[in-house]
Amino acid sequence: MPLELIRIELLLPAFGLVVARMAGLVMGVPVLSSAEIPTVFKLWLVATLSLMSFPIVAPLLPQSLTLLQVGSGMVGEFVVGEILGLAASVVLLAAEVAGKMVSHQSGLALGEVYNPVSDTTTTELDQVWFFASLMIFMALRGHVAVVDVLLSSFKQVPPMMMFVDGAMTDCLQGLLRSIFDVAVRLAGPAILALLLTSLILGVLTKTMPQLNVLSVGFSFKIAVAIFMVAVTITCSYDLLSDALFDGLDQVGGLFEHVSRRVMHGV
Repeated sequence: MPLELIRIELLLPAFGLVVARMAGLVMGVPVLSSAEIPTVFKLWLVATLSLMSFPIVAPLLPQSLTLLQVGSGMVGEFVVGEILGLAASVVLLAAEVAGKMVSHQSGLALGEVYNPVSDTTTTELDQVWFFASLMIFMALRGHVAVVDVLLSSFKQVPPMMMFVDGAMTDCLQGLLRSIFDVAVRLAGPAILALLLTSLILGVLTKTMPQLNVLSVGFSFKIAVAIFMVAVTITCSYDLLSDALFDGLDQVGGLFEHVSRRVMHGV
């Protein structure tokens, strides 16, 4: 028994590196990082994921580490988890940005309310987009794909082997570009419909001066926005699917780059 306890103490620093990467992933996903989720639940989730992954990645972990090495290594592992969390959140963040674009164009941004999930003020369209994309994310088994990439990351990028170079910058830029690209493509049909609605209302104002555009036009634009968002959601499955796996592929490419650098000792 004493020998087993000694072995456990020796493995604790390596286990801390796994916990740091898991914590970065949990804090990087908007749903899991919500203030509405109790901190105790987040801690238990990180601990459970770490315990489930530790037997798989244990052979890849360093055994003898100093306290300083563990501290600096945990910071790097947390960053790796955050990058993976950002890749997993491309679909969710893009949908939320699309909702904000349409809300500002339709006037729904005037009715912003507090959203405890994201700990910010959002509109109804933001929340509709977010939860619709979340359901598509789960239907695509995105959570399973994220776990697969996470486990493979320990083989490609062993703990304390991550470093910052141009590839990481390119990966982050690619993820942010994907978020805004998907957001524009999601919001494009609704914004175009709202533009045509504004043109139609402008023509009606000139031909029918007695028409109260402020009262009629506001409600009409909201109805058009909600209708176009409903149509876009039903047709966005392929777009969100491609965005999800493209984000994970970008992070996978970053890990492969780091793996090649580590293998060649560059």
